[in-house]
Amino acid sequence: MDKDKLTPKEQALIAAARREAAARKEPPAPTPAAAPAPAQAPSAGPVPTAAERLAQLMAGEREQALERKRKMRRYGIIGAGSILALFALWVLRAVRRR
Repeated sequence: MDKDKLTPKEQALIAAARREAAARKEPPAPTPAAAPAPAQAPSAGPVPTAAERLAQLMAGEREQALERKRKMRRYGIIGAGSILALFALWVLRAVRRR
């Protein structure tokens, strides 16, 4: 797939997936026994599984699709109404001339 055809959001998702895959392939670096273990920063919660992340992505895409449909419906009605109004004005103008 061409990178030119991807949206910035899709490119960011692919980059994040590649980083995660690379992190899984690399074994963790061994720490020397003499060095104290660094304190881990408290995380916001457990790391979501792949299925949970996929569900979150699908929910986000579904919301975007619904918003796009609403916009298309709104602009479709406005566009059709404006064309109808222009046609009505044209008919009135044509009838008045005669």
